[in-house]
Formats: sequence, C-alpha cells, structure tokens
Amino acid sequence: MKRYLFVISKAPYASSHALEQLEAAMVAAAFDGQVSLLLRGDGVWGLQKDQEGDAIEQRTFAKTLAALPSYEIERLHACSASISERGVDIDCTLHFESVDYTSQQALLNANDIVIGGQ
Repeated sequence: MKRYLFVISKAPYASSHALEQLEAAMVAAAFDGQVSLLLRGDGVWGLQKDQEGDAIEQRTFAKTLAALPSYEIERLHACSASISERGVDIDCTLHFESVDYTSQQALLNANDIVIGGQ
C-alpha cells in the first residue's frame, strides 16, 4: 500500500487549490492509499473555527476536514509555527496533531508520495 502525504499550504478560500488537494486526498484514500495531510503556511487557516463557506458559496473547509475519518484519513497534521504565527483560533472539533519542523521532515521522509500544491 502506498503512503501519500498531501501538503496544503494555501488558504482554503483564496483559491481552489486547498479544496482540490483535499479532494485528491479523499480519492487516494478511496483507492486504498494510506493518506496523511499536513496543513502548513496559510493552509492552517483551514482549522479556523466558525467558518462560513456558504457566505462565499463554497463548501466549508473545516467541515470537509471533519469528514476525513469517514474516508479512512485519520492522520491530519498542522504546523505548530504556522498556527502560532497566524493566531488561528482552532476549531476544537477537528482532531489533528500539531507538529514542529523536525516532525514535518519526518513526515515527508516516511511517505512514498508527497503532493504539494502551488
């Protein structure tokens, strides 16, 4: 079984990149890939509580993140420095592991395929 790491570093509502990566991760999991996600940079805004995707006619990113376990994606990681630098008010219903730069490097090395977006 291939191990995939999807790195989301773009803000969830700035473009379609973050949501497209999230959807690609769900597809990989559906085809029996072992999928992990890493939110870093502006991607950590996906953890912000009280998101109102409907207000801008988009799916609410945090709700999609909360649905990941139903796709057998149970490894959600977020860069602790990115969260701190941006002052993100975390949605406490989301279950993720806060990771430092050393742990992020270990994640990158532990996966067969790493997919990042621009």
